[in-house]
Amino acid sequence: MKVDKSLQEVWDWKDSVYQQTKQLSVREASEKIHKDVQQIKKKYGLKLKTLQPLLKCVPVAQLDRARDF
Repeated sequence: MKVDKSLQEVWDWKDSVYQQTKQLSVREASEKIHKDVQQIKKKYGLKLKTLQPLLKCVPVAQLDRARDF
């Protein structure tokens, strides 16, 4: 079955993010992704809200358990 080029790009991107974050805890992965997003926002002048402040309300133990699923 032929896969659309744009869909393959999304799958490749998702795999790349996973490979870069699989050894990190959920909190560490979230912080890395948030930092990357901030750099992209700055580079392109985007005015987007992120969910990073919400993660500060979630206990670390709860986030680490979430990574196990």
